[in-house]
Amino acid sequence: MESGQTIQISRQGFWAIALTLFMVAYNVSVMPVIMSKIVLSFNSSVGYIQGILVLFSLVTASFAPTTENLCRYYGRTQIFTFGLMLYGIGIVLTSLSPDIGFLAVSFTFIVGLGATPLVSTPWAISDLAFDGKAERQASVALVLISTLGGLSGSILGGYIAAHATWRWSFAPSLAILLLILLLRRFIPNLAVTCRESIDWIGGLLSFIGLGSILIALCLAGEFGWWVPKRRFSFAGLVIPPFAISIVPTLIAVGVIFLGLFAVWQRKQSRRSAASLMRVGLLKKPVFVFGMLTAMLHTLISTGVQFNLYQFVPTVLLTNPFETALTVIPYTLTMVIVLVTILQFLSLGDRLPPKYVVFSGVTLLGVGLLILRQSIQPGATSLGLMPGLIIMGLGSGLFLSYIGALTYSVASLQEKPEGSGIYNPVQNLGSSLGRGILGTTLIFFASQNIVDGVLQDLGKTLSSDQRRQAIATLQEMLQTLSRSEIKEVFRQNLPPSTYASMKSISLEAATVGMQSSLVIALILTAICFLLATRLPKYPLRSRAK
Repeated sequence: MESGQTIQISRQGFWAIALTLFMVAYNVSVMPVIMSKIVLSFNSSVGYIQGILVLFSLVTASFAPTTENLCRYYGRTQIFTFGLMLYGIGIVLTSLSPDIGFLAVSFTFIVGLGATPLVSTPWAISDLAFDGKAERQASVALVLISTLGGLSGSILGGYIAAHATWRWSFAPSLAILLLILLLRRFIPNLAVTCRESIDWIGGLLSFIGLGSILIALCLAGEFGWWVPKRRFSFAGLVIPPFAISIVPTLIAVGVIFLGLFAVWQRKQSRRSAASLMRVGLLKKPVFVFGMLTAMLHTLISTGVQFNLYQFVPTVLLTNPFETALTVIPYTLTMVIVLVTILQFLSLGDRLPPKYVVFSGVTLLGVGLLILRQSIQPGATSLGLMPGLIIMGLGSGLFLSYIGALTYSVASLQEKPEGSGIYNPVQNLGSSLGRGILGTTLIFFASQNIVDGVLQDLGKTLSSDQRRQAIATLQEMLQTLSRSEIKEVFRQNLPPSTYASMKSISLEAATVGMQSSLVIALILTAICFLLATRLPKYPLRSRAK
């Protein structure tokens, strides 16, 4: 198998794997930017686009263990090539989508499945090709190029959507895909020295387990965490048939299937049979705490950016390109920090890398706090900039060394295994960020719209009636288009109250964004606590 191989990679080969991460990051970042255009094009809702992005991350995370299994059986390079083909087909179909359902299937499943080996392969090749200082430089370089991909998706994709159509926003990624295909011959061919049977049962158990938990978290805002805001039914059957929400039911199902997955993996390991993944690194606390710390950072950064792409157009009345320019200081600052560290990779020699990570998490929290203070009904793009810049500075410092500390306990044989676990967990972080923080924004915005309307009408509701009104409005915001929501308000509200809806909505959006940032600050504190379990220096480097 590829574990333990040492390989050589040319400059062209490194560019091929780096451009792969650039391409995937571009498409993930372009979706939130063109969200409003897609909503208008299909007369859909922001909730659907949020669901598509969450499910995309879910598919890539859930299918990652099976992908690693396929790589061990057929060879990583072959699965990578297949992923490129599938990814390209998915992007073409996404850009040609005739309706929101077709777009959801194309981007979520076809692009998501194709992206799974495209995310893991560059890191696996880098792990096998570099060591020592070269490994740290390669790691920072890949993070930098991936960040640049996200930056390009926001700016270039937003510009194309604002001046042409959102469908053409995917064209740059297709051009990059063709370039990767041209450079593919320079990618090292990772030989398969031992063919293992594919663990389809383990893949199914892990997919159902992870999928159930993530879908539950995404549905929590709409259906309630425990007390059902509304009943979930499928084919006329109410699920569950008890007075509780579908959310704890799905979480319980997910936990059960993940437990069955763990039992199955242990059984396969004892029989020396096909196993979906090796979990040796999960027994090492440094790897586990580093992975979870990085996941929380991904959750926070992805969720906050996603919410900003909803908040900024509503409050600042910006088009996709202007929205991207408003949010871009975060990513741009992060790129500058990463470039600086890549050029002068000695900060971790003068200052323990653990303290660099601490500094990054602290600055991220300070930036979130400043951003929350600047989120007001009369907010401007310039007013949001200081908080975003400080957040970007913190994320740049954090990302530059979290990987080195996390992987410092991994041997050469365990590196591919580590990437097969670490990367899908980061995808889970992206999914949770959009699900948790996105749901928080919508919930508090709905709550304040209901309270604002009641205050304008001079009416009060019982706690049950108010809770039901909030749940109904939350469902509307997630399922109806803006024109349909306006029509519902126009038909059901007196003219004087309807005329006040703009100011009520702006105030509600502000409170919702502020509330989501409070949740992000709490998660940042947890991230800091997890980072305390990391070593001061990479263990392998210290051992040398």
